Amino acid sequence: MNMSMFVILDVVVGVLGLYLIISGIKNYRAKEVDSMVVTLEEMSKCSDVSGLSKYLMPKEIMFGGFCVLFGIQGLINDGGYFEFSQTINFIFLIAFVVVWIVFSYFIRKAKKLYIH
Repeated sequence: MNMSMFVILDVVVGVLGLYLIISGIKNYRAKEVDSMVVTLEEMSKCSDVSGLSKYLMPKEIMFGGFCVLFGIQGLINDGGYFEFSQTINFIFLIAFVVVWIVFSYFIRKAKKLYIH
């Protein structure tokens, strides 16, 4: 992959993060759940949509924040504005993967609690 592909990937991750933040706030206020996180088919089996929203949407907002942070760091680094050390880049990558795994865990836990 050349650097322009990494820049595109950084922008995509950052934009995804913005979407998750905006969607999470909107759905939390409306007591709904983002269909990107829980499918409409699963939502039809949900016993407490309001509770699911209250449980899951704050976590979606936090994950979105990490996506934005990761996208900005990558864009700064890959765009040539500032070159972070390999150690810093590795730490950001590991942190992103860990946060993604934790968010996935909370999605699975929420489905077990609220979808029957």
